Amino acid sequence: MTSVCGEIRLQGVPISSGIAIGVIQVFHHNEEWIVPEYEILEEHIELEIGRYKLALSKSQQNLVELKDLFQEEGGSEGATIIEAQIQMLNDPLLTIEIEEKIRASRRNAESVFKTFISDYIRFFDDESDPEIHQRLLDVKDVAARLLKHLYPEWTQHDEKSLMQSIVCSYELIPSHTAEATLGEVQAFITEIGGGTSHAALIAKSKAIPYVSNIKIDVLKESGGSMVIVDGNYGSVIINPSKATISMYQTKQRGQSVRFDVMKEDESEVRTLDGTVIDVQANVQDLTDLDLLKRAKIKKIGLVRTEFLFMRKELENVGENEQYQLYKKFLQLSGNMQVVFRLFDIGSDKKMVSGVHQEPNPALGERSIRFLLKHRKFFSTQIRAILKASAFGNLHIMLPLVTDMNELMEAKTYILEEHSKLIREGFDLPERLSIGCMVEVPAFVIMCDELIKETDFLSIGTNDLVQYTLAVDRSNPLTSNRYGEAHPSILRMIEQVVKIGKKAKVPVSICGEIASNSDYTKKLLDLGVRALSCSPRYIPAIKRAIRSIDLQN
Repeated sequence: MTSVCGEIRLQGVPISSGIAIGVIQVFHHNEEWIVPEYEILEEHIELEIGRYKLALSKSQQNLVELKDLFQEEGGSEGATIIEAQIQMLNDPLLTIEIEEKIRASRRNAESVFKTFISDYIRFFDDESDPEIHQRLLDVKDVAARLLKHLYPEWTQHDEKSLMQSIVCSYELIPSHTAEATLGEVQAFITEIGGGTSHAALIAKSKAIPYVSNIKIDVLKESGGSMVIVDGNYGSVIINPSKATISMYQTKQRGQSVRFDVMKEDESEVRTLDGTVIDVQANVQDLTDLDLLKRAKIKKIGLVRTEFLFMRKELENVGENEQYQLYKKFLQLSGNMQVVFRLFDIGSDKKMVSGVHQEPNPALGERSIRFLLKHRKFFSTQIRAILKASAFGNLHIMLPLVTDMNELMEAKTYILEEHSKLIREGFDLPERLSIGCMVEVPAFVIMCDELIKETDFLSIGTNDLVQYTLAVDRSNPLTSNRYGEAHPSILRMIEQVVKIGKKAKVPVSICGEIASNSDYTKKLLDLGVRALSCSPRYIPAIKRAIRSIDLQN
């Protein structure tokens, strides 16, 4: 530790790159789980087990939502980590055995669960083995989540204190980083934790600066102080001078929060041979919009509308609430093209209560199938979107279309609602732009016919790979078979692009492959000329495009 003119400079280990300036908030992680302990009557045993099952279900729902969020924005590492936690909740140790212990002991669920987990952790605790230690961190993470649902009065920390701050802790568990967003939590500082820990992998995927190997006692003494975190070099500066703050603010602006803005070419991205590539953005909340403007991104190729309401049950989100949010989104977008994908929901995304769990949700009632069957949700959303269309350059995209019947039924319904709103006196654009996600092989095979009824197409490779290769990428037994660049996928991309070019219908790619610079040249060689990427990957994609010569 060094002191320069009142500054305290600490050197740690860089875990996740980036620069953050904020106020220290020390997270006092409480390892002791204080919960009530009491006996239950014989006739109340099944009720207590039911209460435990409900806590399990709610915990699983939380994790499924987090996993979906990672998968949609291309965070495959985070999705895999969260999937492992979901599997823990399905382990017989946490289902059958806990139920049996509640019956045998006639004790309340909190105390039985706490005792079981505490014994498990003590038995396996071995910090010298990184794999076992990481496993126990995940166990603690899952246990804390479940306990919060069982006993809401108990909490390990004040979550409000994490907002707009530099979070400091002895160690991070995965959910600390998984549930944080850049702008709410500025950065992380810990005493222990390596670059391959689950929390570290998630912080990297979310572009949140993170420095480890900093003594927590020093940070505790400085709680509430201004601090600079340099995740590029592992530096932490407490009480920085005005000159130091100014210097790091300049560095921060230079990084432009992940965006590589080329002054000599503000709007177009070209290959070395001069081919213009349309770089668009996938977004899921309002906080991205200012950053996109700074990066001179002119188009939003995908807004995942279900993620705008991720923490709510959709039956409780009315037409006006949706309208106000879509309207605000378009107003803040200015002249940008904005593609709203309709709700991609179903029994696998638990945003609607009362929907039964299907044995295979990926092949069940999801996306456009769900909306066409449950017209209340379709009507509410499409009326809200259409009413908001007067405030910007709005396009509507249908998810998971498989055949002409689905496409025409959805289009007809949208056009009918459009006519109704005009008759009700709303001033709406005369013509609507309606496109489709290309996510199943059936669409690719019939693309030459389906494209006649669309204004644009966007290839969603995440689902296209799953449905083509019959592989669940979150399943550890088959994830090694999940190949975005599998020859069959590349052939389908090329086929759709050729059909789009012939029909003069724009085709973009918005799946995870579009955000991976390792595949950029391959996609451009296939004829792809529009890529819609997760924001944090746009700089790498721009650099890759500018290094490619399509004539060679």
